[in-house]
Amino acid sequence: MADTDRETLLAWLRAHAEESCKPWALHDSSRGKALACSLLAFSLVLVGGWLASLPAQWQMQSGRWLLWGPGVLLLVAGVAGLALAEGLRRRHGKCVLSVADDGVLFANSHAPTPLYCFDGFEIYQRHLSMTLVFSLAAVSRAPQLAPACFKSLVAPDAWPVAGGLRVKLWVCTPVVDGRRVDLQALTDRLYVCMEAAQARRTLGQLGM
Repeated sequence: MADTDRETLLAWLRAHAEESCKPWALHDSSRGKALACSLLAFSLVLVGGWLASLPAQWQMQSGRWLLWGPGVLLLVAGVAGLALAEGLRRRHGKCVLSVADDGVLFANSHAPTPLYCFDGFEIYQRHLSMTLVFSLAAVSRAPQLAPACFKSLVAPDAWPVAGGLRVKLWVCTPVVDGRRVDLQALTDRLYVCMEAAQARRTLGQLGM
Protein backbone atom coordinates (compact mmCIF):
# COMPACT_ATOMS: atom_id res chain seq x y z
CA MET A 1 0.00 0.00 0.00
CA ALA A 2 1.38 3.40 -0.97
CA ASP A 3 2.26 5.76 1.88
CA THR A 4 -0.36 8.27 0.72
CA ASP A 5 -3.06 5.61 0.68
CA ARG A 6 -1.98 4.38 4.11
CA GLU A 7 -2.08 7.87 5.58
CA THR A 8 -5.49 8.48 4.02
CA LEU A 9 -6.83 5.26 5.53
CA LEU A 10 -5.36 6.05 8.95
CA ALA A 11 -6.82 9.55 8.86
CA TRP A 12 -10.22 8.09 7.98
CA LEU A 13 -9.99 5.57 10.84
CA ARG A 14 -8.92 8.21 13.35
CA ALA A 15 -11.72 10.54 12.29
CA HIS A 16 -14.35 7.86 12.78
CA ALA A 17 -12.77 6.53 15.95
CA GLU A 18 -13.12 9.96 17.54
CA GLU A 19 -16.84 10.13 16.79
CA SER A 20 -18.90 10.33 19.93
CA CYS A 21 -21.34 7.51 20.63
CA LYS A 22 -23.10 8.29 23.89
CA PRO A 23 -24.91 5.46 25.67
CA TRP A 24 -28.52 5.11 24.55
CA ALA A 25 -31.31 2.57 24.73
CA LEU A 26 -34.08 1.59 22.35
CA HIS A 27 -37.47 0.96 23.94
CA ASP A 28 -40.69 -0.33 22.45
CA SER A 29 -43.95 1.60 22.50
CA SER A 30 -46.90 -0.72 21.89
CA ARG A 31 -49.68 0.72 24.06
CA GLY A 32 -51.60 2.20 21.12
CA LYS A 33 -51.53 -1.04 19.16
CA ALA A 34 -52.53 -2.99 22.27
CA LEU A 35 -55.56 -0.72 22.79
CA ALA A 36 -56.65 -0.98 19.14
CA CYS A 37 -56.22 -4.75 19.19
CA SER A 38 -58.21 -5.12 22.41
CA LEU A 39 -61.11 -3.01 21.08
CA LEU A 40 -61.27 -5.05 17.86
CA ALA A 41 -61.00 -8.34 19.76
CA PHE A 42 -63.70 -7.33 22.25
CA SER A 43 -66.00 -6.47 19.35
CA LEU A 44 -65.39 -9.90 17.82
CA VAL A 45 -66.22 -11.57 21.14
CA LEU A 46 -69.47 -9.62 21.44
CA VAL A 47 -70.57 -10.36 17.87
CA GLY A 48 -69.51 -14.00 18.14
CA GLY A 49 -71.38 -14.50 21.40
CA TRP A 50 -74.46 -12.81 19.97
CA LEU A 51 -74.47 -15.04 16.88
CA ALA A 52 -73.94 -18.18 18.95
CA SER A 53 -76.87 -17.27 21.21
CA LEU A 54 -79.36 -16.60 18.42
CA PRO A 55 -80.38 -20.26 17.83
CA ALA A 56 -81.43 -20.61 21.48
CA GLN A 57 -83.26 -17.28 21.46
CA TRP A 58 -85.12 -18.11 18.26
CA GLN A 59 -85.64 -21.74 19.32
CA MET A 60 -84.28 -22.97 16.02
CA GLN A 61 -84.69 -26.71 15.45
CA SER A 62 -82.53 -26.94 12.34
CA GLY A 63 -79.77 -24.97 10.72
CA ARG A 64 -78.28 -23.96 14.05
CA TRP A 65 -74.77 -24.49 12.72
CA LEU A 66 -75.32 -21.63 10.29
CA LEU A 67 -75.14 -19.28 13.28
CA TRP A 68 -73.10 -21.37 15.69
CA GLY A 69 -70.25 -21.86 13.23
CA PRO A 70 -69.53 -18.19 12.51
CA GLY A 71 -70.24 -17.32 16.13
CA VAL A 72 -67.69 -19.78 17.47
CA LEU A 73 -65.09 -18.68 14.90
CA LEU A 74 -65.55 -15.06 15.90
CA LEU A 75 -65.32 -15.98 19.59
CA VAL A 76 -62.07 -17.86 19.04
CA ALA A 77 -60.65 -14.99 16.99
CA GLY A 78 -61.71 -12.52 19.66
CA VAL A 79 -60.10 -14.50 22.49
CA ALA A 80 -56.88 -14.81 20.45
CA GLY A 81 -56.99 -11.07 19.81
CA LEU A 82 -57.38 -10.35 23.52
CA ALA A 83 -54.35 -12.55 24.25
CA LEU A 84 -52.39 -10.64 21.61
CA ALA A 85 -53.48 -7.31 23.09
CA GLU A 86 -52.34 -8.43 26.54
CA GLY A 87 -48.97 -9.44 25.14
CA LEU A 88 -48.54 -6.05 23.49
CA ARG A 89 -49.62 -4.29 26.69
CA ARG A 90 -46.97 -6.14 28.69
CA ARG A 91 -44.39 -5.41 26.01
CA HIS A 92 -44.91 -1.63 26.17
CA GLY A 93 -41.95 0.32 27.52
CA LYS A 94 -39.50 -2.58 27.63
CA CYS A 95 -35.92 -2.12 26.48
CA VAL A 96 -35.20 -3.75 23.12
CA LEU A 97 -31.46 -3.09 23.09
CA SER A 98 -28.94 -0.71 24.60
CA VAL A 99 -25.66 0.62 23.21
CA ALA A 100 -22.75 1.61 25.48
CA ASP A 101 -18.96 1.29 25.54
CA ASP A 102 -18.78 0.03 21.95
CA GLY A 103 -21.15 -2.84 22.77
CA VAL A 104 -24.80 -3.71 22.21
CA LEU A 105 -26.90 -5.50 24.82
CA PHE A 106 -30.03 -7.26 23.57
CA ALA A 107 -33.03 -7.77 25.83
CA ASN A 108 -32.33 -11.50 26.23
CA SER A 109 -28.52 -11.53 26.00
CA HIS A 110 -26.36 -12.35 29.00
CA ALA A 111 -23.64 -9.80 28.21
CA PRO A 112 -23.00 -7.00 25.71
CA THR A 113 -21.71 -7.97 22.28
CA PRO A 114 -18.94 -5.75 20.87
CA LEU A 115 -20.24 -3.69 17.98
CA TYR A 116 -17.20 -4.59 15.88
CA CYS A 117 -18.51 -8.17 15.81
CA PHE A 118 -21.15 -7.00 13.34
CA ASP A 119 -20.28 -6.03 9.80
CA GLY A 120 -23.63 -4.42 9.09
CA PHE A 121 -27.33 -4.21 9.82
CA GLU A 122 -30.63 -3.79 8.02
CA ILE A 123 -33.84 -2.14 9.14
CA TYR A 124 -37.19 -2.90 7.54
CA GLN A 125 -40.14 -0.58 8.09
CA ARG A 126 -43.49 -2.38 7.92
CA HIS A 127 -47.03 -1.12 8.43
CA LEU A 128 -47.29 -2.06 12.09
CA SER A 129 -43.71 -2.78 13.15
CA MET A 130 -40.03 -2.31 12.43
CA THR A 131 -37.57 -5.19 12.04
CA LEU A 132 -33.83 -4.99 12.75
CA VAL A 133 -31.37 -7.58 11.45
CA PHE A 134 -27.70 -7.54 12.50
CA SER A 135 -25.15 -9.44 10.38
CA LEU A 136 -22.19 -10.99 12.17
CA ALA A 137 -18.67 -10.68 10.81
CA ALA A 138 -17.16 -13.88 9.45
CA VAL A 139 -14.78 -14.49 12.39
CA SER A 140 -17.09 -13.26 15.14
CA ARG A 141 -18.93 -15.38 17.65
CA ALA A 142 -22.71 -15.06 17.85
CA PRO A 143 -24.07 -13.42 21.03
CA GLN A 144 -25.39 -15.71 23.73
CA LEU A 145 -29.16 -15.25 23.64
CA ALA A 146 -31.74 -16.76 25.93
CA PRO A 147 -34.61 -18.46 24.07
CA ALA A 148 -37.10 -15.92 22.72
CA CYS A 149 -40.35 -15.67 24.68
CA PHE A 150 -43.33 -16.56 22.47
CA LYS A 151 -41.30 -15.39 19.47
CA SER A 152 -40.61 -12.09 21.25
CA LEU A 153 -44.25 -11.03 21.59
CA VAL A 154 -44.37 -10.26 25.30
CA ALA A 155 -40.64 -9.57 25.66
CA PRO A 156 -38.71 -7.82 22.88
CA ASP A 157 -36.26 -10.69 22.54
CA ALA A 158 -33.79 -11.16 19.71
CA TRP A 159 -33.24 -14.52 18.07
CA PRO A 160 -30.58 -15.96 15.72
CA VAL A 161 -31.38 -16.60 12.07
CA ALA A 162 -29.44 -17.88 9.05
CA GLY A 163 -27.64 -20.49 11.11
CA GLY A 164 -26.59 -17.98 13.75
CA LEU A 165 -24.95 -15.63 11.26
CA ARG A 166 -27.59 -12.97 11.84
CA VAL A 167 -29.55 -11.65 14.82
CA LYS A 168 -33.13 -10.50 14.32
CA LEU A 169 -35.60 -8.57 16.43
CA TRP A 170 -38.68 -6.43 15.92
CA VAL A 171 -40.26 -3.44 17.59
CA CYS A 172 -43.74 -1.94 17.34
CA THR A 173 -42.73 1.71 17.65
CA PRO A 174 -39.07 2.54 18.41
CA VAL A 175 -38.51 5.07 21.18
CA VAL A 176 -35.19 6.62 22.25
CA ASP A 177 -34.96 9.02 25.21
CA GLY A 178 -38.74 9.10 25.43
CA ARG A 179 -39.21 10.16 21.80
CA ARG A 180 -40.28 8.16 18.81
CA VAL A 181 -37.63 7.75 16.13
CA ASP A 182 -38.10 6.95 12.47
CA LEU A 183 -36.12 4.53 10.31
CA GLN A 184 -33.55 7.09 9.19
CA ALA A 185 -32.85 8.40 12.69
CA LEU A 186 -32.39 4.89 14.06
CA THR A 187 -30.16 3.96 11.12
CA ASP A 188 -27.96 6.99 11.70
CA ARG A 189 -27.58 6.22 15.42
CA LEU A 190 -26.59 2.61 14.86
CA TYR A 191 -24.32 3.38 11.91
CA VAL A 192 -22.28 6.02 13.77
CA CYS A 193 -21.77 3.78 16.81
CA MET A 194 -20.91 0.70 14.75
CA GLU A 195 -18.51 2.56 12.48
CA ALA A 196 -16.75 4.20 15.45
CA ALA A 197 -16.37 0.84 17.22
CA GLN A 198 -14.95 -0.82 14.13
CA ALA A 199 -12.50 2.06 13.58
CA ARG A 200 -11.27 1.90 17.19
CA ARG A 201 -10.92 -1.87 16.90
CA THR A 202 -8.84 -1.58 13.73
CA LEU A 203 -6.59 1.09 15.24
CA GLY A 204 -6.11 -1.07 18.31
CA GLN A 205 -5.03 -4.00 16.18
CA LEU A 206 -2.57 -1.70 14.41
CA GLY A 207 -1.20 -0.59 17.78
CA MET A 208 -2.35 3.01 17.41
